[in-house]
Amino acid sequence: METTETSELLSAYHTRESLLLRLKQGEDGVAWREFYEIYGRLIFGYSLHYDISHSEAEDIVQEVCIKVFRQIIRFDYSPERGRFRGWLKTITRHAVVDYLRRKNSRQKTSKEYWTRLEQELDAKAAVDEEIWRLEWEKAVYETALERVRKRVGEATFDVFKRYVLDDQSAVEVSEETTLDANAIYAVKHRVLKFIRQEVADILEDE
Repeated sequence: METTETSELLSAYHTRESLLLRLKQGEDGVAWREFYEIYGRLIFGYSLHYDISHSEAEDIVQEVCIKVFRQIIRFDYSPERGRFRGWLKTITRHAVVDYLRRKNSRQKTSKEYWTRLEQELDAKAAVDEEIWRLEWEKAVYETALERVRKRVGEATFDVFKRYVLDDQSAVEVSEETTLDANAIYAVKHRVLKFIRQEVADILEDE
């Protein structure tokens, strides 16, 4: 469940210059792990919308990451909203289409099929853009949740998950843990604070 607070932060996104500059250095392993942690989720989620299996989507993630690694040095950073994600989306979309073409060529799919597919993709450009945007917000939110889970520990995060994400009542959570209602409320506000911090770090870290 996505909170109002995190939704507001997500809507204020622009790609961080610092991460892009670190990626351009090529040898910054931490930067590439961070890129994979965040953008790998985005590429994976987007790919699943095109009748692609989980294992195939993983292959596409790897393929796109390799292409980004090879091409990032030629990307000129601009703080204009969405510039980097637009570039990444183009690479990802081409990778998805190419993957489907290779997959279906083995099944002797007709040329007419591909003409029709490309026409359908062009016709659904607005929907495609919305899919990309929603998958981006999902990727940032899930990354923030995972970081906070590691930060607070499994026990604390489990209380938050039950009360906020699973929408259990404070009474139900109290019965299943050793915490009273006040302690549960405190966990909620503490974890939400950490989530906001992590989302801000992902989106803003200039």
